[in-house]
Amino acid sequence: MAQDRSRFNMPILDDNFALITTGARQIGTLIPDVVVRETMRDEMVITDHPVERGAAISDHAFMRPVEVEMQIGWSDSTGGYVGYAREAYDALLDLQKTREPFNLTTGKRSYQNMLISSLAVQTDERSENILMVTARIREVIIVSTQTTSAPNSAQANPAKTGETAQTGQQQLKTGPGGRVVGGV
Repeated sequence: MAQDRSRFNMPILDDNFALITTGARQIGTLIPDVVVRETMRDEMVITDHPVERGAAISDHAFMRPVEVEMQIGWSDSTGGYVGYAREAYDALLDLQKTREPFNLTTGKRSYQNMLISSLAVQTDERSENILMVTARIREVIIVSTQTTSAPNSAQANPAKTGETAQTGQQQLKTGPGGRVVGGV
């Protein structure tokens, strides 16, 4: 049963207050009632290689996908009815299950091409009507590939490194002793 989740796409506060605030936190189209904590990780991997004598050398570095962890919440009292927090959780699960990259806005930065890698929720007798979620959100690095071909004349040994060619069916030659010696 598909539910209308559009009510989660708007801030809970009135329009006058929304004009004053800038950079609202947003996960795709979802706006949490509260953000308790945001932790962002920008990590670079620096490669190390041992050399014959001395210390290891570093000759390359690359950036890992950005990771953001947010502790966010929704409350039935903010929504004005019982079930609001559950609907917010369902909307987060739906966003995760679509596996479609979305934009993420935190208090410090905006990110593109993000996916929810995990959602952690803990409920007890005091938090039955609220939703406190720890969401781990990770960047998906999207690349496009292209195949090109080099002309055989630019290759040092085109017989070994050139493209394969369709030459039809070939008959094998046999030499002395019935050994196969090559194609025609």
